Amino acid sequence: MIIYYIIILIMSMTASFASFFLKKSTNGGTVLSIIKNKYLYVGGFLYVIAALFNIWILQKLPYFVVVPLGSICYIWTMIIAGIFLKEKIGMGKIIGVFLILSGVVCIAL
Repeated sequence: MIIYYIIILIMSMTASFASFFLKKSTNGGTVLSIIKNKYLYVGGFLYVIAALFNIWILQKLPYFVVVPLGSICYIWTMIIAGIFLKEKIGMGKIIGVFLILSGVVCIAL
């Protein structure tokens, strides 16, 4: 059973990195430069992988468990934004992460 929760962690991290690469693909500014950017395709590929994990895990666990646990994606996204994009992480966001984690723990139990 623990493997399913590990897969949810992997799924949510994969989706967060997909968003990161899509963000990186927008650096050129024009639609043509985005279409030519390799990060667009890396991000799209990672989203497909995350979706496949999601479909598989929905076969194994109840919907009311999988979808809320997917909110871990917001935590990964904040960490990635802080580390790789050097975005500022304020106290409100940190409190939000703890609230998300509290909800995840309640649902997972």
